[in-house]
Amino acid sequence: MSTHAKLSPSSAVRWMTCPGSVALSEGIEDTGSSAASEGTMMHTVAAHCLLANTDAAKYIGVTDTETGLTLNDDQARAVQTYVDYVRKRVAETNGTLLVEQRVSIEHMTDEWGAHGTADAVIIAGEELIVLDAKFGRGVEVEAEENPQLLMYAHAVFKEWDLIHDFTKVTVGIVQPRLGASPEWSLSLDDLKDFAQRVREAADATRWPDAPLWPTPKGCQWCRAKATCPAIRATVMDDFDTVVPETADDEDLARVMANADLIESWVKAVRAEVERRLLAGQQVPGYKLVQGKKGNRAWTKAEDAEALLKTLGLNPNVMYDHKLISPTSAEKLVKANELTVEQWAQVSELITQSEGSPSVAPLSDKRPALVTSAAVSDFDDVTNL
Repeated sequence: MSTHAKLSPSSAVRWMTCPGSVALSEGIEDTGSSAASEGTMMHTVAAHCLLANTDAAKYIGVTDTETGLTLNDDQARAVQTYVDYVRKRVAETNGTLLVEQRVSIEHMTDEWGAHGTADAVIIAGEELIVLDAKFGRGVEVEAEENPQLLMYAHAVFKEWDLIHDFTKVTVGIVQPRLGASPEWSLSLDDLKDFAQRVREAADATRWPDAPLWPTPKGCQWCRAKATCPAIRATVMDDFDTVVPETADDEDLARVMANADLIESWVKAVRAEVERRLLAGQQVPGYKLVQGKKGNRAWTKAEDAEALLKTLGLNPNVMYDHKLISPTSAEKLVKANELTVEQWAQVSELITQSEGSPSVAPLSDKRPALVTSAAVSDFDDVTNL
């Protein structure tokens, strides 16, 4: 019998970075989220498509029994992008595809019966390819040194090593809603070194005094961040000593590095207060109130339409007419409503504003903006 891992690959960024988070999270319920439920449903559809050689459009309007969610057009497009990518990689490598591979990670975490599930595994001769789908709309996730993918890769490698002579491992993440599909390759020796680091990190989580090391990535999905003493110390130390307007560059840089962590902690505190109030607990100084009402909508649009027609309203008054957006117009090419040549004409009428300047760490791949004026921008007026 197998069990879902406490030290799971999906949370490896957290427990490998912060061993103490495992004990600190014990007993705190994982309430999940609407985004997580959507991801579960879309993964299920993607697996059906790959196993049955069907397309995602076939499942539009179908309700998933596990989550109760129904696939819509936007979700189907994202699923199809992932499915197409996997099929393309299989064709490129002439490999064998394995879908939703349940693999043991017990040899890395020392948890009896613990396992993980790799979305797509491609065995292509001496190369092992492990792909993961992420259907979120947040920040792009890197494939390089990604612990979740590498744990899957090592688990698959251990299971299939006796049958295949692998010499190369490639891991990739397909993120349809972000238009990203990074891949990263490494040697078997590097993969084995990583597995050893996982074993060491797993051992550290069982120490009586397992350390707490808060980081923006590690704390992002931690259930205990609202009550974590290490985060609280990080936040309060800077809160008491750093005044933004008068702080020196080093203090500002240190606090900026923790900005995501601080914001995440504040959101976690708000969520925990709400959870306790909803559970009937008292939080001094706070109460639940009725939020703002949603927008008004017709109970049944077709009934409202019929009634308004009987009342003799002019159609120009009854209906709102609005020109479709450039994004919607581009989709008409795939729907064969516009030809590629026609779209080329339409695209000449599209404008797009530049993004506003924003702060990013030096590790960000985008080039730095040059905001200071260069000497060449000015005329020489010394002789005037």
